[in-house]
Amino acid sequence: MTIADSASVLGIAPVRLATTIGLSVAILVGVVGAAWILAADHDERQRRTFVVMRALVPWALVAGIGGLLAWRMYHHVNTVRAGEKIEWRTPHALWLVAGAVLVGVISFHLQRRRAAALGFSQTSLVHARGIAAWLSDLPAVFRVLAIAALAVGLMRPETYRTVKHEEDTVDIMIVFDMSKSMEETDLPRDRMDAAQRVVRRFLRRTKHDRVGLVVFGQQAMLQCPLTQDTKLVEQIVRDLVIGDVPALGTAIGDGLALALAQLRRSDGTCDPTPGAENRCGKDFTCSAEGYCKGKKNKVVILLSDGDSNWVTRFEPDEAARTAQDMGVKVYTVLVGREENSFFGGMSVNPDTLRSIAALTGGEFFRATDYETFDRGFQAVRNKLDKIKRVREERIPDKQLFLPFAVLAAILFGLDLLLSHTRLRRLP
Repeated sequence: MTIADSASVLGIAPVRLATTIGLSVAILVGVVGAAWILAADHDERQRRTFVVMRALVPWALVAGIGGLLAWRMYHHVNTVRAGEKIEWRTPHALWLVAGAVLVGVISFHLQRRRAAALGFSQTSLVHARGIAAWLSDLPAVFRVLAIAALAVGLMRPETYRTVKHEEDTVDIMIVFDMSKSMEETDLPRDRMDAAQRVVRRFLRRTKHDRVGLVVFGQQAMLQCPLTQDTKLVEQIVRDLVIGDVPALGTAIGDGLALALAQLRRSDGTCDPTPGAENRCGKDFTCSAEGYCKGKKNKVVILLSDGDSNWVTRFEPDEAARTAQDMGVKVYTVLVGREENSFFGGMSVNPDTLRSIAALTGGEFFRATDYETFDRGFQAVRNKLDKIKRVREERIPDKQLFLPFAVLAAILFGLDLLLSHTRLRRLP
């Protein structure tokens, strides 16, 4: 639990904590001083009473003036925040209030021991101690309160508001080939880098859709479930390296099947029993398999060199037929050159990718022709059914540290003004 949380549990708002500390110290000094006075004889009590009062007055001023300021700031902040919850960005800065207490101890008690003495030929010239003498610690009082106000300001109080965005979205699963053949250098740097550039450029153009990522080599693995945080998906794609999954094999069918499984359950699950309550959203129905289904708003983008040479569960054609049954279009991107290399190297197989795209109603593209891919995909996306999803976003609303910073500056100014004029100490 943070110190700010502890203050809330105790019912103490951080804006009033310095006042509470000042009052607590004043009470402590009063109790200890009273015991000290009562322990002396009659002649000593008068001197000790003065000493205790002298020590108690500055802390009482901290409590009194701090209480008034805290009350005013509390009502000002309550008015500005308009019922919104205050959050503290750096709550640990509240520990700086201890610095205010330390400054008070030094200013109110330790510095007094450096008092100078003046000689008078006639004691009648020295009058009784006036109100100005009792207020001589006022500059230090302002200094203590300024540090406390600065501590609260450094805690960065602010409010947040929740903004709801209703957006037309489609679900996109990216299926990324990470087999050993993706290390071939028939494209700039290598096929892996070319595929990463295609995906990252695509993600930068995708603002509202939900995107997920499946990688495959000899096996298929879900790297990122469907999310609207495309920056996160881009970061994951950028960090992919050959070897994240077993690379000695290209299981296109398994990678595509895993992506389809994610899309199948992307709108939730339900109870297919006849008469059961439909827990799916509006415009959705419950399928016999127990998945919510509705509009055709799901697509797959498959990037591979097309050379499928490994099967764990699904052949590419079998996975493509499943996509066809689900109404999911698969857009395939060939990564690698179709021309034969003079030095040999691993070949590509565009026929597999063309077959998958044709069977599912998608399109076939090449990684070297990004502009065509982008135009083709955006044109088809506009024809897909859209689902309106509500995205909530918490954004900063009101910054409340400024009044505390201004208050601290004013208090520091009063400290400097008084300590160099009417309440100046000599020496």
